[in-house]
Amino acid sequence: MMILKPFAVKKTLFFLLCFWFNVSLLGQNLVPNFGFNQNTDCPTTGDQVDFCTGWSKYCTSGFTPDYFNACAPANTMSVPNSFFIYQPDHRNCGGYMGLVTWSQTVANEREHIGVQLGQTLVIGQKYYLSFYTVRGGFNDNSDNPSNNIGMRLSTVSHTTSNPAPINNFAHLRSATIISDTVNWTRVSGSIVADSAYQYLMVGNFFDDANTDTTTLNCGSCINYLSYYLIDDVCISTDSSLCNGGIDALPCTASIEEYDIKNQFSFYPNPANDFVTIISNLEKTFDIELYNAVGKLLYAEENVNAKNLKLDISQYNNGLLFVKINSQNNQFMYKLLKQ
Repeated sequence: MMILKPFAVKKTLFFLLCFWFNVSLLGQNLVPNFGFNQNTDCPTTGDQVDFCTGWSKYCTSGFTPDYFNACAPANTMSVPNSFFIYQPDHRNCGGYMGLVTWSQTVANEREHIGVQLGQTLVIGQKYYLSFYTVRGGFNDNSDNPSNNIGMRLSTVSHTTSNPAPINNFAHLRSATIISDTVNWTRVSGSIVADSAYQYLMVGNFFDDANTDTTTLNCGSCINYLSYYLIDDVCISTDSSLCNGGIDALPCTASIEEYDIKNQFSFYPNPANDFVTIISNLEKTFDIELYNAVGKLLYAEENVNAKNLKLDISQYNNGLLFVKINSQNNQFMYKLLKQ
């Protein structure tokens, strides 16, 4: 356990403005490739979730879930124009996923996708969750509006041979039926982690008896299934990030930089006296602590410790900021002193 040593240095207004700017843009989203734009190959047909970097299929379906990316040829699995839907993505990053959440012909037919989080959730820490969704709106009007599209955390990964459970539980879901086929809807909420969750799943985890649907009334409507698109998935200790702030994050943030940033977690946050900074980084790093007016409170170079115990008891209540430099990358984090 390491106690950091204090000293103070005045910072300019320019530095303070830049500091706030970087914090707002670099909020910590624990979901890798949250906008589905990074890929290993361009999808050309359904059931190619694995082409989306980091994501995989957590269900038994042999035809979908579907991965859509703007790199694909038009009228295949492209964005916005695929062979069966037209839908721009949420914020022009070029990718999204498609999931069946209910079927008229197959009992409890569900499609799920999953990803390993950038860091393990800390038990007792509050996290904010959100995602954007829109009903697929097939050209032949075959999909019903339904509810329960949501997110579920897990301590284990799932596969096609060990699919995600359908047992009427989700950490976040839309209890209301989502009918819109044009505008993306944000579904958001919060939890206090009760387990050291490492994986995220997206889909409908409720069975047919606990899922509501709306029957479409039109000459060509066949009410065959429910199909929803997913984009910009968020898990963070920063409430603003998962409540619209994700729109400010760059589409092309490098995976390397993202992985380094997510090697750090802070517990508890908010805190009264001490904050433990947990590092999973194998290399050394430099760390600095600032108050809300840009005054440097602590600094340490070449830190090589997994747990740093930071004493904040002597500081005024309010926001504190941690700056970490590692491998030529700089990251900002927010702490709350109570």
